[in-house]
Amino acid sequence: MHSINAFPALLLFISSIESIATLATMPVRPAYSNYVVSKQAVTWKEAFVLCKQNGMDLVSIKNAEEHDAVAEALAPYPTIEGVNKGYWTAAMRFGTNSFVWLTDGQPMVYTNFEDGQPDNFKGMEECVEYFKTKNKYRWNDIPCGYKVGYICQIRNVLC
Repeated sequence: MHSINAFPALLLFISSIESIATLATMPVRPAYSNYVVSKQAVTWKEAFVLCKQNGMDLVSIKNAEEHDAVAEALAPYPTIEGVNKGYWTAAMRFGTNSFVWLTDGQPMVYTNFEDGQPDNFKGMEECVEYFKTKNKYRWNDIPCGYKVGYICQIRNVLC
C-alpha cells in the first residue's frame, strides 16, 4: 500500500483556498450519518472547502451499506442520469490505480465503479463522482476541475 506523505500538504493547500460560495443545501438524515446534498455545480476543491466551512466533510463511502444509504438519501430529489452529472465524493486518485478517502487518508477498499471504470481517461481523472446510471448509483473517475453537485457528511460519534 502507498504511504500518504502528501496528505497533510494537500489538506493545507485545499484549506488555504478562500471562501468560495454560499452552501445551497437540502438536509437528509439517515440513521447513522448526516448528509447534506447540494446540486450546486462546483469543482472538487470548491466542494471540499464548502463542506469544511460548514463543519462537514465530503462524503466517504466505505461499504455497501453506506453506498445504499447515500442512494436512499438522494431518492427524494430529481437526479439527471449520466456521467459528469453526479455528486463529488471525498475520493481522490493516489498513484496509478489507487484511491484514498481524503477525509481520513484511508485507502479505498470498497468500490462501486461503473463497468470500465476507473479509466483515468487521458490521465486527467483524479476525483470520483457518485452518479446515477440505469436507475442505480455507481462511481466514475472524472477530472477534479469539472463542476458537479456534492454530498457533505457528518458521521455520528458512537460512545
